[in-house]
Amino acid sequence: MAAFLYRLSLLSALAIAAHGMEPPAAIADIVDPQATGPSPTIAQNSPPPAATTPAPTTPPSSPVKEVVPDANLLKELQANPNPFQLPNQPNQVQTESLQPLTLEQALNLARLNNPQVQIRQLQVEQRRAALRGTEAALYPTLGLQGNAGYQQSGNRLNVTEGSTVQPTGSSLFTTLGQSSIGATLNLNYTIFDFVRGAQLAASRDQVTQAELDLEATLEDLQLTVSEAYYQLQNADQLVRIARESVVASERSLKDAEALFRAGVGTQFDVLRQQVQLAQDQQNLVDSIGNQDKARRSLVQALNLPQNVNVLTADPVELAAPWNLSLDESIVLAFQNRPELEREVLQRNISYNQAQAARGQILPQLGLQASYGVTGSINSNLRSGSQALTFPSPTLTNNSNYSYSIGLVLNVPLFDGGLANANAQQQELNGQIAEQNFVLTRNQIRTDVETAFYDLQTNLANIGTTRKAVEQAREALRLARLRFQAGVGTQTEVIDSQRDLTRAEANALNAITAYNLALARIKRAVSNVSNLARVGS
Repeated sequence: MAAFLYRLSLLSALAIAAHGMEPPAAIADIVDPQATGPSPTIAQNSPPPAATTPAPTTPPSSPVKEVVPDANLLKELQANPNPFQLPNQPNQVQTESLQPLTLEQALNLARLNNPQVQIRQLQVEQRRAALRGTEAALYPTLGLQGNAGYQQSGNRLNVTEGSTVQPTGSSLFTTLGQSSIGATLNLNYTIFDFVRGAQLAASRDQVTQAELDLEATLEDLQLTVSEAYYQLQNADQLVRIARESVVASERSLKDAEALFRAGVGTQFDVLRQQVQLAQDQQNLVDSIGNQDKARRSLVQALNLPQNVNVLTADPVELAAPWNLSLDESIVLAFQNRPELEREVLQRNISYNQAQAARGQILPQLGLQASYGVTGSINSNLRSGSQALTFPSPTLTNNSNYSYSIGLVLNVPLFDGGLANANAQQQELNGQIAEQNFVLTRNQIRTDVETAFYDLQTNLANIGTTRKAVEQAREALRLARLRFQAGVGTQTEVIDSQRDLTRAEANALNAITAYNLALARIKRAVSNVSNLARVGS
């Protein structure tokens, strides 16, 4: 009888303090617990449930910085301009602080720092330079050739029958010098051929193709960064849920120990709750590890400095609804995706290159012109004999010019089939591009449909998991009251606590999965992102 009265009084006291013993709110802060009725559909503009700012776990040694403006943030977190400079000390890779980032800031940083984007930008410039080289073939070539030289020669004549003036055995000699200079201007111009036009068209398409590759890389990067950001948000909240589960297990353990000391509980209940606490603590450790890995994944996608780590500054909430139907999304994807246009350009490039290859064996008409000027100075440096010398030189000079102009017709007769073989190879590349277009088209539709169905599924799951969280929270509260009053078992408390943790995680995962599916359908449809484009 005394034990029954004790339990009755304990039950009354616990009922009065019931609200103070509820577990901390978790998913109820992310989704509206009071919302009722069916979940909104994809095409509706229903407002998303209320959100709360996540409270991720941060190491004590890493102070959290304030969210700074974009201009200062871009300068502070810009990648090292010298990519070959590697850290060689442990403190150079140790994270000194945690930088909070919004999703928009993360996207801007990725566009600035990501090396794949920079590679695509360089490839665009490379293609533009190649186009300028192809355009140069449309213009004439002009060259100037000059020459200058000096030549000297001498002549000696021996006298065999002399005179008084030039005795026998003497010699006559003459030394001549010549300086010459000349210049020639040459002009060559291809008037007509079957090669340059096709090469120019192919080069222009290659520039456009490189720009499309850059656009696709930017959109892939937005998806990668968005996924990493949402995964980090999810990891942050799972750490918080795990912490709250540890706190709840500690509270249940204290209750079990109190009842055991009062003689109305068992050692078995205490041991079971200790096991549950150990499992929750292990889950917390695992969650923190996953959080650290999610952080580093986002840092890698942003290519941030070695000593920087990140936090998510945006609240965990539903992203904007997707207002297009499935059919509209598929049609829009076919119109917008750069991958489809790229394959069309690749086919055109291949056929133009095939035409240029066949043009190598077709006639070519050109113009050649030249104009030249030459001049020379002749000097008799010295002449005379052993008896008489004339030291004063005799100078003479002359100049002349010449020019020519004409048409040149080049008709290749036989090349062993090389041109046709090259043309056939390019035509086959064009046929391959056509089949790649079909594969890409089918994959785009699959991507759109998969993301759209994921949106519907996860949006419906959000409403279901919201109710499950409230029901699990109430079930845990009642299980504790029953156990503390001696009319329930510790197993009920443990099971209810597990159900609440699982329900909160499911609700969080549903929101994260919806946001991920929205990011993927935006990528699948393309050209709907806010990521800044090159040249904007």
